[in-house]
Amino acid sequence: MKYADLHIHSNYSDGIKSPEEIIDSAIKDNIKYISITDHDSIASQYVTKNNYKEINIIPGIELSTEFREMELHILGYFMDIDNKELQEVVDELNTQRMKRVEEILFNLKKYDIKLDLEDLAIDIDSTVGRSHVANAMVRKGYFDNYKSAFRSFLVQGKPAYVKGFRLNYRDCIDVINKSDGVAILAHPGQIYRKIEVENILKELRCFGLKGIEVYHPSHSQGDINKFFNLAKKYKLCISGGSDYHGRALGYDNLTIGSCGLNEEYLEKFIKFNKR
Repeated sequence: MKYADLHIHSNYSDGIKSPEEIIDSAIKDNIKYISITDHDSIASQYVTKNNYKEINIIPGIELSTEFREMELHILGYFMDIDNKELQEVVDELNTQRMKRVEEILFNLKKYDIKLDLEDLAIDIDSTVGRSHVANAMVRKGYFDNYKSAFRSFLVQGKPAYVKGFRLNYRDCIDVINKSDGVAILAHPGQIYRKIEVENILKELRCFGLKGIEVYHPSHSQGDINKFFNLAKKYKLCISGGSDYHGRALGYDNLTIGSCGLNEEYLEKFIKFNKR
């Protein structure tokens, strides 16, 4: 187990555990720092205002952005979750997510998969997405498992797919910085054109990107070495986490704390934020 896991998803986006369950699991495994980084949502961040003796919780979010027709994910840490501009951006993203899901449900009806918003089992504070649709397809008996439902209808090129709304990368970094946060490029090993990671970093750094997620379960040791050296070259901070959702994402033996930062790099990460 790592000292810090700074990339975890709760049931306020597409994870299966509540923030409290995540905290309990982390404490049980003696993880000292976590960050819940839900997609386009700060609804889970109320836990950052609680005082826990056994664990420290860093405010976090994961935002989807558009960069030259590529989708990039930007992690934000240490933000003031009461920042008005951040809240307005999140509200708009949630509105756009709801519109996307409504279009997906409309498309599914063409294939006799009849679902309503009520079938998605979400509460008013949750960020709705394709994962909720896939889970509903399983619950209603259209598919035997989540993976089959998702891959059959909800990925690009499949019948019910609808492209999601994404922030411009400059706007994304800007709102994180304006809310006193630190913007980090998430899982760069998953970028479609991996060869361009260095060029992407150089450009995003000009607009306020502060770091790179070096440690992620999808990264090979070669990826880790490459991204570590890029962080050093461009004076970026290093982050890392398990990207835990509580369901299969293609990584083996994925648990909270299975990937992340050791104590040394966590201290450097915190010091970087205090500059």
